Amino acid sequence: MAKDKTSFEQRLERLKSVVDSLERGDLPLEKALALYKEGLGLSGELGRQLETARNEVRLVQDGLLKEFAALNETAEGEPEA
Repeated sequence: MAKDKTSFEQRLERLKSVVDSLERGDLPLEKALALYKEGLGLSGELGRQLETARNEVRLVQDGLLKEFAALNETAEGEPEA
């Protein structure tokens, strides 16, 4: 399966467009149902992307906090000059 190159921002804009179209309420039922399904798919993809980004931030923060704590412990253990 090919990796989708659509960016988060592009997906979000498409979702906004889908929601706007559905909120107008002037679509035939079949078109509205197709857009609704597309919107659900986009929402799921965006949610997964956000969760992945959130996890990456946590990993970076954890690593930086551990590095900072180790540096702080090293500095506290050194005799003052």
